Amino acid sequence: MLEIPTIIGLGLGFDGSTNWVNKYVVDPYLLGVPSEDFNPKTHSVHRKFLVIWAFLLVMTYAFYFTFCPLTYYFLFKRKDSKSGNNKANWYQREGKDQVRNEIKTSLWSIAVMTAMTAPFELLVESEKTKIYWDLNQHGGKLYAFVISPILFITFSDTCIYWIHRALHHKMLYKPLHKLHHRYKETTPFSAYAFHPIDGWLQGCPYHIFVFLFPMHHVSYFISLACVGMWTINIHDRVTWNLPFVNGAAHHTVHHTGFNYNYGQYLVFWDKFGGSYKDPFVTAPYNGTPLDKEKRFKTS
Repeated sequence: MLEIPTIIGLGLGFDGSTNWVNKYVVDPYLLGVPSEDFNPKTHSVHRKFLVIWAFLLVMTYAFYFTFCPLTYYFLFKRKDSKSGNNKANWYQREGKDQVRNEIKTSLWSIAVMTAMTAPFELLVESEKTKIYWDLNQHGGKLYAFVISPILFITFSDTCIYWIHRALHHKMLYKPLHKLHHRYKETTPFSAYAFHPIDGWLQGCPYHIFVFLFPMHHVSYFISLACVGMWTINIHDRVTWNLPFVNGAAHHTVHHTGFNYNYGQYLVFWDKFGGSYKDPFVTAPYNGTPLDKEKRFKTS
C-alpha cells in the first residue's frame, strides 16, 4: 500500500511522484515557482525525501481511512436481518476500545513506515530498479500481466512467510511483533496496527522484487494495489474457502492460535513448514457459533 503513490507518478509520465508533487504542489503553492520553470535537477535528495515521505503519508492515510471504515461498516457493523449477527462474527469480545486503539497504533506506525519506505521509492524513480515502461520488452503482455505477477506473489509470499515466522521467535516477538497480536479477533483496522519495523520488514520483499526481476510499471501498480487490499482483507475475518489460498480465515487462526498460518497469500509454505492449520474445522468457520459473552484479555 505504501508504494502505490510512486507508481501513480510514474504512470503519469513524470520521473516519479516527487517530481509530480514538486511541479504541481510544492513549486506553485509553497514556493511560488511557475510550472514552466520546473527543474527537478536542482532538487536536493533531502527535498525529494521529504516530498515523497509526505506524499506517501497522505496517500496511505487516505487509503486506510477509506477502505478500512467501508469494510468495517459492511462486515462488522451491519447485521443480518434474520440472525442479528454481523458477517465477521465479531462481538467486541476484547473491549469496546479495540478499534480506537488499532487506529491510534496505525497512525503513528504508518507515519514511521512511510519514512522508512521513502528511500526505496527514491530508488524506483531514479531508475535503479528493473521496472520498465515498454510493453514490447521482456516477452510482451504475457510476461507483464501474467508471468511477472505470478513471480511477484511467489517471491513475496516465500519471503514474508520466513520473515513472519522469524518475528515469532522469542528474541523478536516481544520487541517487534507482539503489538500486532495485541488483539486475537482482528478488524480491518488491524491491518496496519504494527510496530513500524515489523511492518517495514514484511513489506521489504515487494521492493526487493523489482531489483531482481523486470516488472512493467502498470503491472507493479496493480500488484501493489492488490497488496494493500489483501492486507485489509485477511484481517476482516470474512473468507472464501479457496484451494491453496491463505485467506482471512487462515489469518484469523494465526491470531487466535499464534503458531499457525504465517503465510501471506498461499498455504504452501505453512504446509511445508509444519505450521498449517485448517481454519474450516474451527469456529466460526465450521458453522459453530462463537460465544458472544466470552471475553478475552488483550496480550
